[in-house]
Amino acid sequence: MFYPPLIGYLIMALTGTVLTILISRNQLARNRAIGFRSRHTLASDAAWRHGHRAAVPALLTLSVIAIGFALALAGVELFSWPTATGHVLSIVGWVLILGVGIKAWAVANTAAKSVDD
Repeated sequence: MFYPPLIGYLIMALTGTVLTILISRNQLARNRAIGFRSRHTLASDAAWRHGHRAAVPALLTLSVIAIGFALALAGVELFSWPTATGHVLSIVGWVLILGVGIKAWAVANTAAKSVDD
């Protein structure tokens, strides 16, 4: 019953982890498709790198939250816990992921802006 949000959590965890690895290895070149794209992060290669490196802790946090909520929803499915528990976990998890994602973007943008100044 809770497979769609569970799969979404796993996709978010994988995305956050892959982005963290690419950023840490300096393999995420400036582009308009993947990464934190804003006027400041796209201004230069240095701003792109600096902004994305600053966002790594938030990306790791996002991955941990996504894995945690995926495991919690798997527990709901496995142990047949009350449906309300699954609904609450689904909503709270996505709200947290959205909040951390916005925070990561803001951190990347602020860090990139400091390079331009």
